[in-house]
Amino acid sequence: MSTMDDTDARFTNLSLKSVVLLIFCCCTCVCFTQRDGNVTKGHPVIILPGDGGTQLWASLDKPSTVHYYCRQKEALFNLWLNVEELTPLSIDCFVDNARLVFNNVTKHTSDSPGVNVTTVNFGNTNSVEYLDPSHISISKYFDGIVAALVAVGYQRGVSVRGAPYDFRKAPNEANVYFQNVTKLIEETYRINQNRKVVLLTHSMGGLYGLYYLNSQPQEWKDKFIQAYAPISAPWGGATKSIRVVVSGDNVGDVVVYASTVRKAQRTWPSIYYLMPSDKFWNPKEVIVETPKKNYTVADYQTLLKDINYEIGWEMRQAAMDQVYDLKAPGVPVYGIHGCDVPTEEHYVYDSSRPFPDYEPHITYGQGDGTVNMRSLKGYLKWQKEQQHPVSEFQIPGGEHVAILQNATLHKYLIKTILHL
Repeated sequence: MSTMDDTDARFTNLSLKSVVLLIFCCCTCVCFTQRDGNVTKGHPVIILPGDGGTQLWASLDKPSTVHYYCRQKEALFNLWLNVEELTPLSIDCFVDNARLVFNNVTKHTSDSPGVNVTTVNFGNTNSVEYLDPSHISISKYFDGIVAALVAVGYQRGVSVRGAPYDFRKAPNEANVYFQNVTKLIEETYRINQNRKVVLLTHSMGGLYGLYYLNSQPQEWKDKFIQAYAPISAPWGGATKSIRVVVSGDNVGDVVVYASTVRKAQRTWPSIYYLMPSDKFWNPKEVIVETPKKNYTVADYQTLLKDINYEIGWEMRQAAMDQVYDLKAPGVPVYGIHGCDVPTEEHYVYDSSRPFPDYEPHITYGQGDGTVNMRSLKGYLKWQKEQQHPVSEFQIPGGEHVAILQNATLHKYLIKTILHL
């Protein structure tokens, strides 16, 4: 949505002559980039973000609100990430606006009544570089990678582009999105002198990317896809998602109760989609321990019943089969992930308070701080399942999100994957 771009604010401070000159220069640069193969020598890049990794915007025309101070009617505004929405006074308003409603007949979700949530700037990088449009530092996301690419000749919206999606949902609800991704890939290929595209993904975006590639004909992939570069992908899920479902996660906001945010998080199919797979966790391996009962990957239905959220099992069933078998994508794969970062793997709820409405004691293991190591390495099985090369690049200390700002990753992307 171009009217929301932060460049608009800067344009208002320029004279009309300066604006015309700037527009002329930008247009000239775009045309030159498309004509001259020496401007961007590498393959164009399309970014698929991860869970929580794109701006969400919303408009409101609600029949009622949870509090008198919550907005009932509102034109398009930034819902995620908006730090003002995550304060104790506003958090209940955010939760009600961000929650989804699951239809157990269609197996799809919809926004809560009177709420319309959307993504913006599809094809550009605006909404994936910073999660807060005001560009506060804590909302940095793909800006480091995009800046590194721009420094070597790439151009936003032309040779490096974003494909944001509603991360609350799982791939089974994203048919229209994937149709748009196909159009974006083919257009990007065309405007970059028929250069194949690199799909660069982060976290859950890697699963979206795999689902998408598995649905495409091999002939199409051979023509349009140069490589698939998933960063920090949770191939077999992550134990952290179980804690989010059970107790909630306040995303580091210490003034907000996790159980409050949980009211929205439990309604998001993507959380169930990311629960650990029985292909990576032994059915006898206890993940959640309580005074009355223990739970493994074989006990999800029972667990969700015991926390009084049985509809979560239906969402899990609707979403889990999308890439459950981890079928090889049929393109060159450059897997990137961190290691040597303590990562949640086991939860103990004691008898001091009623289960599950409090934070558990956490035992940590190997991973990138969010995704367990066994899951990060899950794609390596493709080395025996496809002719295209499948490589691994580990970055010690590369935390799940912070790795995107890592200079070592940037160098690897530019030199090894993009061949610059």
